[in-house]
Amino acid sequence: MDGWSDTEWLTLQLGPVWVVSALVGRSRLDELEEAAFWRSVDDAPRDSPLGWQLMRAMTLNREWLLDEFQLDPRSIVSGLNEVASLLERVPPEVSRDVRECMLRVGSGLARARGPFGQRMSEQDALTLQLVAQLLETAAEMAANNPLNAAAAI
Repeated sequence: MDGWSDTEWLTLQLGPVWVVSALVGRSRLDELEEAAFWRSVDDAPRDSPLGWQLMRAMTLNREWLLDEFQLDPRSIVSGLNEVASLLERVPPEVSRDVRECMLRVGSGLARARGPFGQRMSEQDALTLQLVAQLLETAAEMAANNPLNAAAAI
């Protein structure tokens, strides 16, 4: 992938896997979770070229991507932090789009796990909010900090 080392590109591809691992609470997906994961990857929005390329690469690497995830020593938090650091290298709107793609994969799995396969549970919704915060870039985190608001100064 242009502009990314092989290691960085793999880290970006593992981003959605860390998102769903946070939801299920483990690093290995069962058969139904894996099917829902890949359906969500196929259905994820691809508004930016990077989001499209990322979801396409994951689809092309379907045979080995989850196995590679099993071999990766990073924790969910460490992995998501590395993804956020990598996304600081692209314009903010592209970063937001790629994050949205990753979170939509998580939302798809959460809905599949929820009541009647249509709604996500409150627990999964809260987990996705936390994951979204972990995926924020440093600039976004600073901008969203209430202590940085004009009223606080």
